[in-house]
Amino acid sequence: MKKTGILCLLFSLFTFSLAAGTSFGNPDLNLNDEILFTVRHNMVGTSPYKSLFYAALKDGKTEKAPEVITCYPEQMELLSGGDELQIRNRYGIARYSKKDGSITWVEKSEEMPENIVPVVPYAASPDGKYFCRIERTSIYSGNLTLVSTQSGKSSVLCEGVLNSYENLPVKWAPDSSVLIYEKNGAVYFCNPDAVLRGVEIDERYRKIGRGSINSVHWASSKYLAYVDDYLLYKINTKELYTLGLYSGIIGQGKPMGRLPFQFNPLTDKFSCNSEATSVVVTQNGRLFTYLVVRSASCDYMDVIYSRPYTESNASLVASYVFWNAAGKPVLWQEKLPFDGIKEHGSVYILDTQPQHVLEIEDSGRPFVCPNGTKVAFFAGSTVYIYDMNTWKRLAVLGGEKVVSAIWTDDTNLFVGGEKSIRKWNIYANKFETITLSSVSAGYWDTSDYSIIADTGSSNYYRFDTKKKIWSKTEITTSFEPVKQNGRYRVFVGTTPNKNYDNALYVRSLSKKAITIPLYKESTRKAPERKKVALAFELYDNADGLPQILSELKKFNAKGSFFINGEFIRRYPAETTQIVNNGHLCASMFFTTADLTENSFVINEDFVRRGLARNEDEFYACTGTELTLFWHAPYYAVTPELITYGENAGYTYITPCSEVSEFTNPDMDPEKLIKRFCLGLEKSGGGVVSVVGGFSQSNHSRPLYKYVALLISALLDSGYELVDLNSL
Repeated sequence: MKKTGILCLLFSLFTFSLAAGTSFGNPDLNLNDEILFTVRHNMVGTSPYKSLFYAALKDGKTEKAPEVITCYPEQMELLSGGDELQIRNRYGIARYSKKDGSITWVEKSEEMPENIVPVVPYAASPDGKYFCRIERTSIYSGNLTLVSTQSGKSSVLCEGVLNSYENLPVKWAPDSSVLIYEKNGAVYFCNPDAVLRGVEIDERYRKIGRGSINSVHWASSKYLAYVDDYLLYKINTKELYTLGLYSGIIGQGKPMGRLPFQFNPLTDKFSCNSEATSVVVTQNGRLFTYLVVRSASCDYMDVIYSRPYTESNASLVASYVFWNAAGKPVLWQEKLPFDGIKEHGSVYILDTQPQHVLEIEDSGRPFVCPNGTKVAFFAGSTVYIYDMNTWKRLAVLGGEKVVSAIWTDDTNLFVGGEKSIRKWNIYANKFETITLSSVSAGYWDTSDYSIIADTGSSNYYRFDTKKKIWSKTEITTSFEPVKQNGRYRVFVGTTPNKNYDNALYVRSLSKKAITIPLYKESTRKAPERKKVALAFELYDNADGLPQILSELKKFNAKGSFFINGEFIRRYPAETTQIVNNGHLCASMFFTTADLTENSFVINEDFVRRGLARNEDEFYACTGTELTLFWHAPYYAVTPELITYGENAGYTYITPCSEVSEFTNPDMDPEKLIKRFCLGLEKSGGGVVSVVGGFSQSNHSRPLYKYVALLISALLDSGYELVDLNSL
């Protein structure tokens, strides 16, 4: 069966803008009453790219909904055995056929999207015949569903799964024959074809064991590795059904070795070689341990390398483990420097001592080719290919920022950039453009009424109206957009709709004179969006801070960080990092003590001194001032404390909900977010509080791990994300 390496890389590298909304621009009208125009969404939660639209007028109106003719690759998947490239974005789903070189939209939004949230990930099978997705049943959760790309048949694997914007709780076998999925604290397997035909055996006989999707790893098409507590098991794929039926009698597979620590499936993950004789366990995202099976019996595995992440110049955002041909693990660490805003990657080959092989500035997530011999990654506006065994550079493709990419085989990739999607042969070092992602403007070629797009820097492309694809063209003349043709005039004007920066209008110049908006919803009177500020509480440690900063960057959002004096003293580099990333910083007093406890004698002088001390320590650390917002530790406050703060020039901040992570540390993230949304609905907006660093907490599922879900739920509910100054 054909194997494909698939990975989608969604990121946002745009600065925050207070002027945020949907903008129309660059209208061009031809003599056939056809219009070209651009649409740009500049809102939190989305990349502000420009899409090109086409519309035909009849009797002063559009005959049908305007058609988007560019295709931004927010997410991509390879389907139908590699014959189709699926491209998904805010406007719908398009598929590019490699056989006939055409693009077809299989799903399309008829209205202009307003509440834009990120495109959710799909987990496509390596052969492209199936994919899994979460079909939303609420803004928080949905049903994990298996879908056939050929027939469209679907089957629900698990209900009530939290919406994810990173990874789904599934893992495909390299040959696509088996799917592993997580459900209710356990992992199960299934044959995708049998599930969709309705002939798969009952799920209770397909249980591998307790744990999460982190508890399993495909060593190869032949073997599945499974970790339960301290033990590593190897399961032959052919024996899965026997294991499911008789696990109570024969156990959970072949025991390979014992870990010197307990594996926590909620916070840990592991990767292994093809024979499941070597593993790398990542504990709590920070401690990396490389272990090897030395004997046939189930003894403790030998620890070859074990070290936590301890670098003093950057925080660790994410890590990935691959295996080279020599059976050695390759550790890729994605870091966020304390003195910058661009992530960079560090690559090591693990042994008794790690061998540092590569450092990448402004890097993105790596993705390995199907046979595991090459790795691709982007750095700035360039894509690099390296040999996984020698770490020699094999190929380079530059020209534009990369959004997503997919290996089609071991030689070719689809590279989705901010301007175009290209098919690249790394050995021939040639590429062809299959479609445009975004444009600067579109024009009518008056010689033949074909469509020309300008992507900037005098790069022009011509649109094939039959195949819906673009190809580069040479243009020697300049284009001037036409605003009227004798029957109509098109123009961009103002609108009362607060969700739009402007509106595109069509004015009839003959017959009955009338002016109408091209999109009715763009001029519909709408109330200003309710505003919400995300407040991140940093008490006395930096837990969750790298993830929080990374998610805010992806969503093009700004947070408000309440910083305690204890945090500043313990984590000066992290404090500066928050400032460098452009977020608002507010005060949480100079101590973590509960100011309402009877053991304290609180007067106005104490509050003034405490706020002033926090200001001074923050300034000494960052060279900048705290904003004049504050709240007491744990939001434990009295009217007197609020008054004392006001007299010192501070505004006291109260969250939208009385329910917090302090009082409910084990509350399900979905329930917690629901409480926040209910509180916001009652108050019409406000502050949502997320605990980011608190050493005395016993969170099993801290909310900072679900920042993407929280932000998306707020955006989907119609809220505008702002900082405290804007609130």
